[in-house]
Amino acid sequence: MRIGIAGYGFVGKAHAEILIDGQHDILISDPALGHRADLSTAECIIVCVSTPESPDGTCDMTNVYRVIESSPAVPILIKSTISLEGWRLLTRAFPNMQISFSPEFLRAVTAVEDFAKTDHLYIGGGDGMFWHTLFSVSFDNPRFTSTFTNPEELILAKYFRNAYLATKVSFCNQVHDLCNAAGINADSVLDIVGADTRIGSSHTQVTNERGFGGHCFPKDTSAIISTAKQHNVDLSIISEAVSYNHRIRKT
Repeated sequence: MRIGIAGYGFVGKAHAEILIDGQHDILISDPALGHRADLSTAECIIVCVSTPESPDGTCDMTNVYRVIESSPAVPILIKSTISLEGWRLLTRAFPNMQISFSPEFLRAVTAVEDFAKTDHLYIGGGDGMFWHTLFSVSFDNPRFTSTFTNPEELILAKYFRNAYLATKVSFCNQVHDLCNAAGINADSVLDIVGADTRIGSSHTQVTNERGFGGHCFPKDTSAIISTAKQHNVDLSIISEAVSYNHRIRKT
C-alpha cells in the first residue's frame, strides 16, 4: 500500500518508522525538510503537519487544510493537534472526504519508541476500521485495540490532557515558590506529594527554566482557552496556570 505522510516532524517520523516494511511504500511530503513526494498517488494519507499558535491564540490549521484540499479521495487520518472549531470547518469544507482524527500523545525525544509500544488508539470519524486494521498489522501486538468514538470528544480530550499536565507543572512551581520562601527543601516536598499514586510524580519536577515550555503545552493551552471563549466558558484554572507560567518562565 502507498501510504502518504504529510509532515515529517517527530510524529511523522514515528509513523514512517513503524509503517515502513515490505508491504508498504511510504511517501513523505514535507517541503521545508526537503521531502517532496507526490501524495496524489497515495492510497491513504496520515496528516502530521504542524498546527502552531495564531497571533490571537487560536490553533492555526492552515497546514492541515492545505494537505486535505490537495489530497485524493482516500482515507485520511489527522494526527496533528486540531481545534474543535477547526474540525467543524474541515467537515463542512470537505463533506465527501473520509477524514478521521486520532489524538497523538508521543513525547518528542522518544517518539519512535513510544509509538512502537502503542497498544491502544482512539479513532474518530471517517473510516476508523481501515486505520485500526492498518495499525494492528503494523504494530504486531496481539493486545492492540482501538476505541472508535466521536472525533470532537477526542479533540477536546487531547487538549485537556495537555492542559491538565501544564496546570500540574504550574502547581508544582508554586509549591517550589513557597518552599523556597520558607527555607524548606522543595524537591523533598514534591517527591512526597508525587508519591501519592492519585497524583503521580510526572510533571512535578521544577526546572531551571521554570514553568512549562516545549512544543505542545503553550500552544495547546492557548488554543483550548480560545475555544472556550467562543462558547462563553471561562477556563479560569487553566487561564491562571498560563498567566503564572508567563510570569515565571525564563525562556
